Amino acid sequence: MGNSARNYWRWAAILGLAALLRIWGPLGDASVRHPDEVFLVYWPLYFSTGDFNHQHTLTAFYPAFHYYLLGALYFLYFAALKMGGLAWSLHEWVAYQLFWGGDALVYIGRWVTVFFALGTVVCAGAVARRIWGESAGWMAALFTAVCAIHVRQSGLVAVDVPMTCWFVGAVWASLRLLHGEDVKAYLWAGVLVGLTAAAKYPGALVCSAVVAAHFSAGRGLLDRRLWASGAAAIGAFFIATPYTFLDYAVFAGHFSREVSHLQQGHGQELGLGWWYYLRETLPAGLGWAGVVLMAYGAFAAWPSREGRVLLATFAGYYLVMGSGQLVFVRYALPLLVMGAILVGGAVARVGRPWRYALLLVGLIEPLHASVRIAELQVAGDTRNAAKSWVETTLPAGSTCCNFGGWAGDVPVRTIEDLWRRISEYERLWGREKMDGVRSFLIETGPRSPFYSYAIDYGNRQHNAGSMDVVRQFNCPYVILHWHALVYSQIDTAFAQSLAARGELITRFSPGSGMMSARYDPIDAYYLPIGSFGELEKTGPEIEIWRIGPDKPSSWGTLPSAFAQAYVMGAARQLEGGEIAESLALVERGLELDADCTDGYLVSARIMEQAGRDRDAIGFYERVVALKPERSDYWLALANAYRRFGDEDNAQRCYRRVLALDPDHPEAAALRRAISGEG
Repeated sequence: MGNSARNYWRWAAILGLAALLRIWGPLGDASVRHPDEVFLVYWPLYFSTGDFNHQHTLTAFYPAFHYYLLGALYFLYFAALKMGGLAWSLHEWVAYQLFWGGDALVYIGRWVTVFFALGTVVCAGAVARRIWGESAGWMAALFTAVCAIHVRQSGLVAVDVPMTCWFVGAVWASLRLLHGEDVKAYLWAGVLVGLTAAAKYPGALVCSAVVAAHFSAGRGLLDRRLWASGAAAIGAFFIATPYTFLDYAVFAGHFSREVSHLQQGHGQELGLGWWYYLRETLPAGLGWAGVVLMAYGAFAAWPSREGRVLLATFAGYYLVMGSGQLVFVRYALPLLVMGAILVGGAVARVGRPWRYALLLVGLIEPLHASVRIAELQVAGDTRNAAKSWVETTLPAGSTCCNFGGWAGDVPVRTIEDLWRRISEYERLWGREKMDGVRSFLIETGPRSPFYSYAIDYGNRQHNAGSMDVVRQFNCPYVILHWHALVYSQIDTAFAQSLAARGELITRFSPGSGMMSARYDPIDAYYLPIGSFGELEKTGPEIEIWRIGPDKPSSWGTLPSAFAQAYVMGAARQLEGGEIAESLALVERGLELDADCTDGYLVSARIMEQAGRDRDAIGFYERVVALKPERSDYWLALANAYRRFGDEDNAQRCYRRVLALDPDHPEAAALRRAISGEG
């Protein structure tokens, strides 16, 4: 077999391995998502409005390039569905994806990430080949293919892997400047720098490769080619993310907050990235043997101009991104890939047969970690298993006290999430369009049950557990989760109290190695980066407890779930003093479900705040007609009558309260009111 054929099959095998590690696990279950995936899965759909300013979707902390790319692919997917006979309009399809769909978009986004991941493998090999030759090229590609952190991040709809691909491509284009003096080479390198920055702002640091290559070639600061490259970078950046300039005030505000965030960290004291990346991230991605080989590769790279360009690029990114305490492992992806290039160069310098022994030593740790990462993703997530159990076991409409933290919650459909989607849709598309598409959403929506979660944005101070919340929401079930990550924590005293009062129904465990595995401690991603041990699944430990009898729900159907969501929104608006907005929302809820008790309760409170006590009484009368067994509703009606000056009806309602609940906490005061003493 000739050298060319051998190289072909070697590269095919490397890319096959890289693809297997990245497709085997991450593409298996679209319902298990990283919290950040929501931005790139859903917000590109906003471009269907004709407004291409991505900053309107609250995602100005990312530039627009990858949003535009995914948006184009999503709408091409819609066009293919239309050609296949889909009867929905674009507006209906977008609404469906935002409310009920998303899995297909997740797969599209993840395939795109895998494509960029494979492109990174190729680019890493190309960079190493240009510095050290063919052997170093395929070895660098192989080390990139098995880099555990790169494998871990390659299954997500996120910008980190695509940015890294553009980054390494820009390094390759910069190396060409050492031997190519034409302006086209400079323009091409500048365009890649601009696209890297347009994928994620820290990608702009790759400009150090262009500058290092230019000066290493002995060219001056005033050389027009260098400035042309800079202009090309700015131009490419502007074209790929124009509203960074056109809506600069919004960009500047978000960017300044991101810079501050980088310096301050993410709520945990992990130290500066300069030390954390060396101590944790690089060994997790390349293995300790790989880190040692990387250091030797850096020493070997220094004598050549090409090697010094690579080292300057590594140093520039490392010094800036490591200067703060925001040390997500994904932030180090460019460092990991450049490290893999250095490892490839180090191994390639060793003569046969020791080269292959050293290659094997360097591969063992990252390959094992990558295989374990893929295995865990294939095995599934405890949250998804718990979701299936809840939907088939707990009564629809149950109010569940969800404790542990937002990231580890079982992802059942909830009224709270439905209201969040309604409010976001109205914010971006407008209420009129929401009104127009609501019937379509109800008609095409899922038949899976909806629930209510007690812990939401307004009371997350109780994430770790609170019996007061259990009593306040009268929850028949408690769903709690805990984990080594701070995103799933349960208060010990609460756990003991729950064990004394409740009944454990079922448990979902990721395996005995959960607490000993190593994770990215500041990322709400339950996939380890090392020390996998006996871990069998991803996700937190989940327990479901019964703490009271089932309570029948009046919103078991999709129309009534929509009604309840609107009423929830109305109640929140009323708390903020927005009476007109609250009234508009509650009217929509009652239009969907004329027997929505909470809708009449909120309506009564709206009337009370507006000073219309007579109208409030009418709504309270409807409430007790729907729920005559609720003493608290009779008490609200009694108090309304009393404020209106109707003592006879007030006393009648007070008697009804005592008949339903003789031990009512306010029983003594109620008896005095009935006797005319109160």
